Amino acid sequence: MQRSLRALPPEILIAGAMLAVMFLLSAVFGLPIISPSENRAVFVGIHYIYPLIGVALLGITFLAGKRDIAMSFFIALPCYVAILFAHFNIKLWIPHINRAMYDDFYWKTDQIVRPIVDACDYIRENIFVFIPYESNFYMIAFIALFYISFLYHAIKTPTHFRTLVVAVLLVQSLGALAYLAALAIGPFIYETGVDPTITPGQLGMLEFYRNSVAEGPAWIARHGSTHFTVGLAAMPSLHAAGAFLFFLFARKHGRILLPSYSIILFFILVTSVASRWHYVIDVPAGLLLAWGCLWLAERIIVVAKEEANEPTGHIVPAIG
Repeated sequence: MQRSLRALPPEILIAGAMLAVMFLLSAVFGLPIISPSENRAVFVGIHYIYPLIGVALLGITFLAGKRDIAMSFFIALPCYVAILFAHFNIKLWIPHINRAMYDDFYWKTDQIVRPIVDACDYIRENIFVFIPYESNFYMIAFIALFYISFLYHAIKTPTHFRTLVVAVLLVQSLGALAYLAALAIGPFIYETGVDPTITPGQLGMLEFYRNSVAEGPAWIARHGSTHFTVGLAAMPSLHAAGAFLFFLFARKHGRILLPSYSIILFFILVTSVASRWHYVIDVPAGLLLAWGCLWLAERIIVVAKEEANEPTGHIVPAIG
């Protein structure tokens, strides 16, 4: 049994573990498993899944002669979909699994490092003044990192692509579980951020959260499909984690991307605080998560390659 599990691709093992956690939490806490409505499914697809679909198409078009690399694309796609499905369900369930809230503590830490918060506000309002608030560049830039990174490394460094995918799967999986351990909604419950276009969305998500807490899992069952992506969780910042992960990977395997990635990473880190999506402490937690997931992914891939090359122990009779 152990050998058969070890023989499975790590992408499948990670996705299987995440789905197992989701089903276990659903059973233990009596929480409904939600499928996204059409609009929410499109939202998730644009943000996370479509980049891998594009890479899969590239696998058909450009990598027909490299079956092992092309196959990794097609393994990654359903695993990624499964993990995102579990991720967003768990995010919706958070207040029903762990009612311990740490917003007051995180808010106090923000006051201790208030000059950093004020600096982020100043940079967003004065240094990045050329980026209009209504452009939603915070999210667009984050999405662009997925598209560019997946496509670049699929074409230019295909032998490292699988490591990137495993690292992303780990960030989405471990990030969702980290939410459960250090639950926080976000500093926008105390003060509004510098971006007026974000505030209505934050208040809408907060309303869903409060209704969910007040009415219980039945509220999620009735409204979760159309609000599949509105679960609130600030600690750690997965936007910081994702941006830093792609930056780290580019530093190792795609230095041509570093100038633009450095600017995008800095913008995302600053805006995550200035918009009041995140406390300052959420950001280094996200960076640490990204570094740890990349470190773990590199070692998982090494072990997977060793397992693939390991002798089976069967004697193959000579021919002739």
